[in-house]
Amino acid sequence: MDWHEFFNDLEKWMEASNIMIQRHSFNSEEYWKWLVETIGVIEERYNKHPLVVMFLTDILIFQDKQYKQMEE
Repeated sequence: MDWHEFFNDLEKWMEASNIMIQRHSFNSEEYWKWLVETIGVIEERYNKHPLVVMFLTDILIFQDKQYKQMEE
């Protein structure tokens, strides 16, 4: 497992996430569709390594919590 490559990809994904939020807004259907699809691509790229899946799941959980806080 190339952890350096994974974390570089994750950093690029986070930068892209910020751009998507600027373009569509955090609570838009476009952003959430993009988020789920691209997280899935990263998961597949690293052969669903259990630790990769845990990192990506935590990102989804964090984003979901942020969304729910916005809705309050």
